[in-house]
Amino acid sequence: MNLKTACTPRQSVFDRDRRDVVLDLEDLLESKIDADKFFQENFITAGMKTLLEKTFSRLEGRGDQASTFLLTQSMGGGKTHNMIALGLLAKNPALRAKVLGQQSEGSRIGGIRVVGFNGRQSDAPLGVWGTIADQLGKKNVFNDYYSPLQAPGSTAWINLLKGEPTLILLDELPPYMEYAKSKEIGNSDLSVVTTTALSNLLVAVNKAELTNVCVVISDLTASYQGGSAQISKALDNLQKETNRSALRIEPVNTHGDELYHILRTRLFESLADDATVKNIANEYASAVRNAKEMDVTSASPDSYAAQLIESYPFHFSLRDLYARFKENPGFQQTRGLIRLMRIIVSIMWESGKAEKVKLIHPYELDLNNEEMLSEIKTINPTLSEAITHDIAKEGRSVAEELDDRIGSGSDAQDVSKLILVASLANIPGATHGLRESDIIGYLCAPGRDISKVKKDIVDYLPTQSWYLHTSSDGRLFYKNTQNLAAKLHSMATSYNRQSCLKELREYLNSLFAPVLKDCYQKIDLLPAIDEVNIEADKVALVILEPSTNASNITKLNKDWDQFANDIEYKNRVIFLTGTYENILDRVIEQAAQYKAIQSIIAEFDAEKLSEKDPQRIQSRTSHDKIMLSLRSAIQETFTTLVYPSKNSFRTTDCRIQFSDNQFDGEQLIRDTLEKVQKFTHDITGETFRRKCEARLFGGQQRTQWSEIKRRAATLTAWQFHRQDALDALKETALNQDIWRDEGGIINKGPFPPPRTEVKIQRLSRDDLSGEVTLKITPVHGDRVYYETGDSEPTPSSMKAEPFNNFKIRELKCKFICIDSTGKHEPGASGTWINTITLKHRVFQQGDDWMVELKASPNADIKYTTNGSDPKTMGAVYSAPFPVPESSPFVLAIAERNGVSSIQEKISVNDYREKTVKIDPAKKTTWKRKHTGLTGRNAYAFMESLKKHPGTAYGVTIDVQSNNDDQDISYSASDKFGIYGENFEKIVKPWISLVNFSVSKI
Repeated sequence: MNLKTACTPRQSVFDRDRRDVVLDLEDLLESKIDADKFFQENFITAGMKTLLEKTFSRLEGRGDQASTFLLTQSMGGGKTHNMIALGLLAKNPALRAKVLGQQSEGSRIGGIRVVGFNGRQSDAPLGVWGTIADQLGKKNVFNDYYSPLQAPGSTAWINLLKGEPTLILLDELPPYMEYAKSKEIGNSDLSVVTTTALSNLLVAVNKAELTNVCVVISDLTASYQGGSAQISKALDNLQKETNRSALRIEPVNTHGDELYHILRTRLFESLADDATVKNIANEYASAVRNAKEMDVTSASPDSYAAQLIESYPFHFSLRDLYARFKENPGFQQTRGLIRLMRIIVSIMWESGKAEKVKLIHPYELDLNNEEMLSEIKTINPTLSEAITHDIAKEGRSVAEELDDRIGSGSDAQDVSKLILVASLANIPGATHGLRESDIIGYLCAPGRDISKVKKDIVDYLPTQSWYLHTSSDGRLFYKNTQNLAAKLHSMATSYNRQSCLKELREYLNSLFAPVLKDCYQKIDLLPAIDEVNIEADKVALVILEPSTNASNITKLNKDWDQFANDIEYKNRVIFLTGTYENILDRVIEQAAQYKAIQSIIAEFDAEKLSEKDPQRIQSRTSHDKIMLSLRSAIQETFTTLVYPSKNSFRTTDCRIQFSDNQFDGEQLIRDTLEKVQKFTHDITGETFRRKCEARLFGGQQRTQWSEIKRRAATLTAWQFHRQDALDALKETALNQDIWRDEGGIINKGPFPPPRTEVKIQRLSRDDLSGEVTLKITPVHGDRVYYETGDSEPTPSSMKAEPFNNFKIRELKCKFICIDSTGKHEPGASGTWINTITLKHRVFQQGDDWMVELKASPNADIKYTTNGSDPKTMGAVYSAPFPVPESSPFVLAIAERNGVSSIQEKISVNDYREKTVKIDPAKKTTWKRKHTGLTGRNAYAFMESLKKHPGTAYGVTIDVQSNNDDQDISYSASDKFGIYGENFEKIVKPWISLVNFSVSKI
């Protein structure tokens, strides 16, 4: 049930002439107040009830009741209101019984004299005491105290007041006291005389003669400290004189639910019944529960409902937010709030807003209404600029434009006005603003998408509002100074579109630049058509501005659609775009903000601004929020991927999602194309090769490789894959003889079975004998035959075996492989040729130096001693020959059946120069290898080592027992030497046959 249906406002709410009417004590004293109507529209608070009970009990003379009551609360807090209520009931016994009850306090007495003084009567010629005396009709009693003005004593007061029950109301005395200080009286001033008169009055009413007289005083400590000090002085004198003090009463408890009762009573004739209120509270609790499940608020749904039941028809946050600014200078607490709420209620009902909502929220401020705006400015005039720029300006404020752009109704304005109400305090030490969780909690309402409020508004407003600040503890509040956003705005609006596009391109590049380059290899960002170059060997991702002016197939605008249809390499381009025309403007706007915040942070870095500086902290927060807004705008803008498919281009959804501030645009494009089977990872198996043969060979057995590559770039049905996939496929197919490269033309077969062949590998060669050990590998066959020399082998030739250790000394041999199954035809024979090794020995025979030559395997040897070519000019070698003295070297070569050795050059002079001459006087060291010494020879060798102090290295000793059931072996490294005596120490413990070898002495 909406507000208009559930509640009926009083007619006085809509009477603009009555909104500023403030009743004062003069209205009471002059009987200008409609008493019945007064109590119909006013709620008796706990403070008022206490005042009424205590005062009437005193006036009835019952018990030892206080004679003086002090109403303490800031201006507009209900003090005068309480006095008027008390005065009306005191003067009218019938009304007293009706309002308080037949047996209530004051029911035992009739009418009561009511007199009073309003401190705003600064021109009272007879002072406070003369005014009271005049109202009692006893002006002449104080004749002695008028000229000059003098303070009546206690006795004078008793004489004036004794008799009938009398209520004395002294309202707003502090401002009178402030004024009275300027009126000189003798050596003093009127404030001192008045203080004395009041002190005497308070003492007098505590006397036995005046037990039916009561004094009620209001205080304005917060507003008139000097005047209040005079009142306090009078009260202190009462304490000293009578040992009694004034009873202090607070008219309105602003921390309880009295505020709601006062507003309900003052503003409404009727309200919804309890069942309706409970249903509404439950609807709000459900909205809070949903928000809590989304983790955007920590508010308790049950607590929410309970508080709404208590505060209906007002939202419970009203009391707490009101408490923020109730102490503002000049604000009349309860009276001011009543006036504010009258304006709010009247506008809601007159504008039709009451038909759309269920509660009166604290943000129900129509700031485009002059009366409302004036009232808010009265509360805090410093926020005028903040209101007109950020909150309300006939549709042109930040909040209004945001609501209009995102179609959120009034969500952004509600958020802004809620923060405004929490920012109205204008006193030192006040709490300003609200945390995000509080904002979300207070905004929860049936039908409101609270997740959108957080994402699109609460996170966005601080980046756009000029006067919205963030406190150190995370509260958002309005202030009368421009914030970082204002500087941001100034910088952002100074950038032209091209510079913003450049910034946007750089950011998009950071999101989509190819790294793996398996799906696409280059990127063009928001280009002009003539800037795009499509290449045959690279897939290009082109990011385009969305447009509704698009063709039916590609959803690109007509120019780009024509471009896609005209290019040759249609399979080398994909487009990322969207479907909403002009949406790019928001992205560019956010790009400008992003560019500006980066510049500001760079300035802070250059200035070395502290990380704890509020500007630095706010800049980081703004950066994060601008980044979120930019990403959100990009998400909403680029939503469609256009890709080449069979016969044409197709579209598919491509939704950008940022997870934990991470996003891989290349992965998104790859995954999107893989889902629609445009991209494949499968490029190594048989399937990929067969697809290539079926689609790229053009139905031909043999095709130019360049044509295959061209078709991959032009056929839209061909899938995207790694850039090197086709080359890798070609290499693998050629290696496996699935394809054959015939001079740049690829033949994909099928091919006849390959012919047999023989692979021959030399394993080792004995240079002394010329014998070679070969490894023979038959290919496509299982038998190998050979012939020596130049004869061609056949299956009737000698069989080569074993394959892995085939030995041969021949100089030349031919092999042929045979497939015994007959599947593979015999291929050409393979020829193996041995090498000829030529060795020589130079020795002295008498006075001649002789040269001996030997070829392995056997071959004809020719040599020369005069330096000429032995192959053409050499003599045939048959036996060792002397070298003439004049010949420094010998040249020799061996050759047989066309196979030649390497030419040998034998330098005979090297031997001549090294002729050895023995000197018998010098010692000779004998180095010789000994192996296989057994039995007696072994012991003889050990004796020789002992006789000629020698050392054996690399010793191995084998010991075998006589019964062959035990062997012992000893080995030493080549570097470990054993002296002759040590052999005996090692061998003597052992018996029987000793078998050892010595590698070096």
